[in-house]
Amino acid sequence: MNKLISKKRVTAVLFLLFIFVYAFFNAKKELPILKETVGEAIKQGNEPSEVIASVEAAVDENVLCRYGFIDAYGLIQKFLDKNEENDFEVVKDTEGKLHYTYFTETTNETADFSRRMKNLQDSIEDENCRLIYAMPPDKYIEGHTEYAKGIPYSMTNETADQFLNELSAEGVDYIDFREYLPDSGLDMSNVFFNTDHHWKIETVFWASNVFFEQLEERYGEVISGEEMYKNIDNYNIFTYENCFLGSQGRKTGRYYTEADDFTLIYPKFETNYKFDSSIMDGMTLTGRFEEALVAAPVLRQTANPYDTDLYMAYMYGNQAYAKIENLDNTEGMNICFIKDSYAVPFAAFSSLRCHNVYLLDPRYYEGSMEDFINKNELDYVVVMFSPEDLADEFFTFGE
Repeated sequence: MNKLISKKRVTAVLFLLFIFVYAFFNAKKELPILKETVGEAIKQGNEPSEVIASVEAAVDENVLCRYGFIDAYGLIQKFLDKNEENDFEVVKDTEGKLHYTYFTETTNETADFSRRMKNLQDSIEDENCRLIYAMPPDKYIEGHTEYAKGIPYSMTNETADQFLNELSAEGVDYIDFREYLPDSGLDMSNVFFNTDHHWKIETVFWASNVFFEQLEERYGEVISGEEMYKNIDNYNIFTYENCFLGSQGRKTGRYYTEADDFTLIYPKFETNYKFDSSIMDGMTLTGRFEEALVAAPVLRQTANPYDTDLYMAYMYGNQAYAKIENLDNTEGMNICFIKDSYAVPFAAFSSLRCHNVYLLDPRYYEGSMEDFINKNELDYVVVMFSPEDLADEFFTFGE
């Protein structure tokens, strides 16, 4: 009996010692970060609630051995054969792919979004400029994706269907990539990443071909060199194996499901670009497609899957404004994308058929999108948000 009590005391002492030692080193690591965070928040004149939120975020993001704890927790969930983590923040389908979802029995309201699209169309002064909504597929692929019993489905596809029906009633054109997916020849198991909410680059390449085929069929566009642009044999393809942990995987850790391969695709043929970006002041890149539109520093950081978002390898990812100028295609189309992150690599492949491609992100762009459209000579304005992003923060235009 005395031996048992002694073991418990030793265990308790060791545990407390670990807690105090960990707390000391964690505080030593976090204090400079917290000082900087508070100082920056005060400098910007933030409200007390905003300062507290910034501090909480800084603490959460910089906890000592944070990634190790995430990995350990995810590994335990895997051993327990659980199909959800952190109260359904991330769920796993029967193929092992991760999803964001939530409990609901109805679609989200989209009438205001379709009305804003109609208003945007009416605001375009150039009669030759067309507005199109481009709908990417959702990671939950109807007829293919399956959840285990008890996992909620957020009715994202039904919400997208509702929205497109409203657009049709408003007289706004759309291209729904979900319609073409069953006949695409793509392996439905490889349309999306395992650990990220985005479509794979191979899927993006396919979708860009579908998009311009539809422009040819619907509006009579004649695209010089289209046969070359849509042939995958004319592109370099490099696959980085087991190196990508996407936004969902960074929440669950490296061991909860399989890490992703990442495929980089860029032209073999000669290209000549100028890329202006707002991601850094005065940032302009020139040269071939892979020199101007591929973020080489991102690809060089694949050793740490938590810190490297390889999906951002095209054009450094999301930014308020960007302009791609294809210097070898001065007779090409001019397109403006109002977009979320799905459209970033899509715009890169689209630029091969264009002279100018503009990108505006409603989350960060502070100007009037209507004014921007009417100040530039455009053939198409393409609004592209994924089904999950049919939300207020994206429809900031068309009031």
